[in-house]
Amino acid sequence: MGACCVYPDEYKPGQPKNTPLFRLLDCHYEEFRNVYDERFSKHYGFWRPVTDEVVEKYLKCGDPQYGFARIRCKECGAEYLRAFSCKCRGFCQSCSKRKSLDLAIFLEEELFRPVSHHHWVWSVPKMLRLYFLHHRKLLPMLCRCAWDALTTFLNEALDRRDVFPGGIFVPQTFGGMANWNPHVHALITDTCWDREGNYYPMPEIDTADLQGIEKLFAGLVFTILLEEGMISDKLVDKMRSWKHSGYSVHCGRPIEACDADGRKTLSEYISRAPFSLERMSFNEGSDTVLYRGEHFHPTLARNFDVSDPLEWIARITSHIPKKGAKQVIYYGAYSQAWRGRERRQGILPTAATKEKSASSCEHSTFSRRRRQMWATLLKKVWDVDALKCPKCGGQMKVISFIEQPSVIRRILKHLDLWEDPRPPPEPLERVCEPCADYVPWQDDVPEIEVG
Repeated sequence: MGACCVYPDEYKPGQPKNTPLFRLLDCHYEEFRNVYDERFSKHYGFWRPVTDEVVEKYLKCGDPQYGFARIRCKECGAEYLRAFSCKCRGFCQSCSKRKSLDLAIFLEEELFRPVSHHHWVWSVPKMLRLYFLHHRKLLPMLCRCAWDALTTFLNEALDRRDVFPGGIFVPQTFGGMANWNPHVHALITDTCWDREGNYYPMPEIDTADLQGIEKLFAGLVFTILLEEGMISDKLVDKMRSWKHSGYSVHCGRPIEACDADGRKTLSEYISRAPFSLERMSFNEGSDTVLYRGEHFHPTLARNFDVSDPLEWIARITSHIPKKGAKQVIYYGAYSQAWRGRERRQGILPTAATKEKSASSCEHSTFSRRRRQMWATLLKKVWDVDALKCPKCGGQMKVISFIEQPSVIRRILKHLDLWEDPRPPPEPLERVCEPCADYVPWQDDVPEIEVG
């Protein structure tokens, strides 16, 4: 091996073991597992095996002892090691950021039509939120309720039943303090299309229109909860009599067609991680977790929260999605079925879309994914070139992936980077979440072509 572990001047790899989340889990996760049934199952439901899997992967994220890539300069032979990431969704900050950037790049380069968009948010009353915690299959249904409420309003406003906007929906489960707060974020086009490719401007939406959409949304949510047998007609009648229903529908300012930065920011925002490491601190001395919210919290009457370590772990692990859970759902003109039909029929809304479509055909899926590799993302976001040689300034490249434990151990011991890993925790015997509540969104809730 050449001169190893000399990083490019601009690139400094993360140190996950120095983060407050790693130290918190390292100190308290085993205790949390042992007391979960007694302390937290009543509020958060049955123990979910996916929690163990995600936390175990997170604790290995960025640790070269579990595998790494060798990156070398072909000119001078300098090289360094890049540890593997865990690729966990909804928990690991760095991997969630990568996925948010991937989504933003995909939407901008492959999906967005050259029209203005609005940012929409739908939320449900506090009384109903726990149903979505204990029955995760309701989360994609919440997106469907939001979409149906909006399209029902548009059908009436345009007096057409065959035109639809493009919608990108993301079910989120967290509030400003990482508390459980299921709601839906969406990016919706200001233009609707029919099956022949003709477009129709969306009507102006005022406060009265939003109230009408809110009532439609509330009725649809009540319907799915009644059909699932989770609430009674008596409760629905009681909630309908409230002066403030607890439901909310918000439509933000338009993002113009030329505002690529605005679309990128919102794309990353709606797919962000449930909490931020920058706002979290763990004090081992007082054994408390301090989390500072982005905004003032009206219920707490402050912009921070102090939690017991075990309670904080229970709070943040509740947002880990199930295996196969689809976290971005496309409707209308953005659905896969709609776009596929347009390609087959040769219906292209604008010249810009034609260029984008032609570019898509010229490049394979693999080549498009290569443009989004980790080094490219680093350069796009932080203007850091992780593949620039620190010695000669040449271009470095990945030469191998090291995954065999014996080889990893030899290399790291040679570089004096080896640490004896801790043994994994003993598996616990407990009642797990019923299988009937598992819904593989990717398979059972396909992208739907409406109309």
